[in-house]
Amino acid sequence: MYNPRHLFRVARRGFADMLPALRQAFNGRSDDDRLDRIFGPWPRPAVLVLVAVGLLFGYALQGVLNPIAGIRFINLAAVLLGASYALLYRQYLFSDPLAGEEDFPWLAGALIPGAIALVLVEFIGRLLDGTGTLAGAPAWTSIGGVLDALADSLGVAAGLTIAVAALCYSKAWRDALGALVRRLIAFKIMVWVMVLVFVEIGIVGPILGGFVEGVLGIDVPDWLGDFVDQLSYALLVSIIYLAIIGGTWTACRRAFPKLLAEGDVDILQELETMAEAPEKRRSKARKERAQRAASDE
Repeated sequence: MYNPRHLFRVARRGFADMLPALRQAFNGRSDDDRLDRIFGPWPRPAVLVLVAVGLLFGYALQGVLNPIAGIRFINLAAVLLGASYALLYRQYLFSDPLAGEEDFPWLAGALIPGAIALVLVEFIGRLLDGTGTLAGAPAWTSIGGVLDALADSLGVAAGLTIAVAALCYSKAWRDALGALVRRLIAFKIMVWVMVLVFVEIGIVGPILGGFVEGVLGIDVPDWLGDFVDQLSYALLVSIIYLAIIGGTWTACRRAFPKLLAEGDVDILQELETMAEAPEKRRSKARKERAQRAASDE
């Protein structure tokens, strides 16, 4: 299990680096620009058009193909945007001799508008579908459903970020695509289990309710446990998704020089290592050193 406190630190470190990169990528200064190498002479409008077309076409296609089994579990707008960004970035990174280590903020910053737009559209769609209020609960508890909807909406930004990173950090795109699909399926299963445990079954709410009633002797309403489960789920899922986004950003920035030099980085493995708490990484390193020492003897 990953430590939520460590994941929060991973997310915070990555997001602290994003705002300067976003300002740099969209500063509008023609004398300080690199996006035109990828998006043409008007790069910022081109990015916005790319995002708008990807959203419109993706969600329109989603509406047409939704009856097909399994399609409703895939955000086609995120897939189209991710593929478009990856194709443009790969062409530049692996074919243009001008690509250099200082390009990372520009490339990564241009991805932020697409990620924000996906989250907003997904969140609004979930709100329009209705979040509902817990049975017998006061109206203010509907905030739990809203927070759950927001937490789930962050998943499309996390998926977009890690997909573009995985597809751009290897020349062997077939291998990168296969590894990405396997990891995304495993992650989707993990999120489904979390929904089952924290929302459908509920574990935090009943434990807290039992403690309050058993130790303090206070009767709690039936809806309070479900409300606590909603808040627990929203908090945990938000931390995980934000850690994926922030951690991917940090891992990609660190590995960018290696990518340009060698043409291949297992960014998914880098992200998994980063997600481990420092004490766990140190313990693993000690075991590896001990094994190497034993084999040398």
